[in-house]
Amino acid sequence: ARRLDRRQKLLFEAESSARRNAAIAMKWASLFEKEIPLDLLNDMEAQREACLKVIGQKDELIKEFQLVLRSKDEEYVKSLKRWAEDIDSLLASMTDQFRQQQRQYELETHEIERVFKQERKELIDSNKMEMEKLMDSRSNMEQEHLDQRQKRIQEFQEHDQRNRLKDSEEYTNLKIKLETEIQKLEQQLEVMRATYQLNTEKLEYNYRVLSERNEENSNTINQQKRKIARLVDNLSSLMAKYSKTDKHYKQENMDLTEEYRRITEQFQDLQGKYRHFQTSDAKKFDEIWAMKEGEVKKYLGTVLQADKIIHEQQLGLYWYPPNEEAVNAAFQEARLRAKSVGKKKIMDQYPQADTIQSLLTDVSPEVRRMFTLLCDEAGFLVESKIRKVVDGVPR
Repeated sequence: ARRLDRRQKLLFEAESSARRNAAIAMKWASLFEKEIPLDLLNDMEAQREACLKVIGQKDELIKEFQLVLRSKDEEYVKSLKRWAEDIDSLLASMTDQFRQQQRQYELETHEIERVFKQERKELIDSNKMEMEKLMDSRSNMEQEHLDQRQKRIQEFQEHDQRNRLKDSEEYTNLKIKLETEIQKLEQQLEVMRATYQLNTEKLEYNYRVLSERNEENSNTINQQKRKIARLVDNLSSLMAKYSKTDKHYKQENMDLTEEYRRITEQFQDLQGKYRHFQTSDAKKFDEIWAMKEGEVKKYLGTVLQADKIIHEQQLGLYWYPPNEEAVNAAFQEARLRAKSVGKKKIMDQYPQADTIQSLLTDVSPEVRRMFTLLCDEAGFLVESKIRKVVDGVPR
């Protein structure tokens, strides 16, 4: 906590001194503009006092840290003396305990040695008596055994002679076989020695490689620790920036949401007015067209009557009246062409008269499909209030 307080003091002192230095530096430019010596002297005195205040504040902070450093040095020296005294007392107590244990162990050793000597003497006496009995019985058994041994020796000599001849042959065969196996084993031994040498070199090489990798991993771990510390600092700063930015954008989102709602209502009102005037204009156009079409039909009847008179009376030809269905189709085609020409003129005069229709006409099918997908899938990005407003707008 004290270290944190000192750190905060240093930061506060740095900030305050920076502000004062900036204020002092800003005043130097105004001094060059002074023309009256007295005002210049007063301003220079004020600058000097401000500089002395900054220096005095820094000197006070230096003295405070020097006092803290001196107190820490004294506390460290006292701790060293206290630790030295504790170690001396611990060594003295350990020496006394060691001497007491040594004396106790010496007494126990002498007592054990005395009991051992007494038991050893008793055991030797009993063993001597038992040995004498055994020697007597042994002498008797030896005599009997000698007699039996002489008989067995004769039998064994005869049997041995027979086995000797037999074993000599077996020995010769076995010797040949063993020498062959020895040669094979020596060859295998040489192979194993070479394999052992190769494995030894491989293990030494692997050990060196693993040692180098261990050092590299240690360096990498240290670098990663430093990187983690640096990233933690960056994370804290980014979190602060994120909270500030998030607050700003939330407010901006609320403002834009309200603006979007207002514009949506205006757009709906404008759409209603546009449909109303469009219907009214279409109705007026149909009425005017019907009136003009009647007049044209009257003129057409007059022209046809004149054409009939010219064919029959002047030219002497038979006159064929025109097809009524073709005439009506021509009038209908002329009406549709007039509507399309009128719409085109309106679009040329007012390019923004039908913004939605122009957007839907100019957009390619792929882009229209992408906009439809965004409208269907990006609903979680829009607030509930905006979604209610948008649901009321016709697509």
